[in-house]
Amino acid sequence: MHTRTIGVVLAVGCTLALAACNGRDDKVVTKANNPTIIDKSVTEPPGGAVSPTVAAPAGQATTAPTSAKPSAPPAAKVGDTLSLTNTKGVPVDVTLVKLVDPAASSNQYLKPKAGNRYVAVQWKIVNSGDQPITDTPNYGSHLIDADGQQFSSTYSETSAGPAFPSSVSIPPGGSRLGFVTYEVPTDSKITTIQLQISMMSTNTGQWNV
Repeated sequence: MHTRTIGVVLAVGCTLALAACNGRDDKVVTKANNPTIIDKSVTEPPGGAVSPTVAAPAGQATTAPTSAKPSAPPAAKVGDTLSLTNTKGVPVDVTLVKLVDPAASSNQYLKPKAGNRYVAVQWKIVNSGDQPITDTPNYGSHLIDADGQQFSSTYSETSAGPAFPSSVSIPPGGSRLGFVTYEVPTDSKITTIQLQISMMSTNTGQWNV
């Protein structure tokens, strides 16, 4: 009887643990810091005054003026910065500085496979928190093409510029800058780039290209 009770307790505990893991509040961040937003909700004529409502002639219905909704913030693109957090919740600002496509190998003996090409992305990561971070953002970055295929980073380096370290330790206020290389099919059209600061972070930055 005691053995059966212990087994039930263990089963319930495992179920709760799995539920907690599946309940992670993962999200994709696409809103750039300080985006330019055009508010079209109110239109003013020359002189700054809003035009008064003019009554319609007898027998005609009056049409109420309509107000356009404010434009939605544009999705992040090359050159934009997104605010993310690592596994410990430390805030970091990530900028997709530059995209080089295609990128030439900097090693004459290391080339992409036949039918593939290299793509290089320059990342800048700033520790905007108040405690140091040690992370491996290279392993959490991906390119996605128009067909939905996802490509991870490689160890190859290109002539685009200095490589981003595979692991970084950044003090508060510090930053790191470098290129990450990806190998993709020659005919793939890259449309989206994603980066996750830590392997277990609950948010992922996304840029459209």
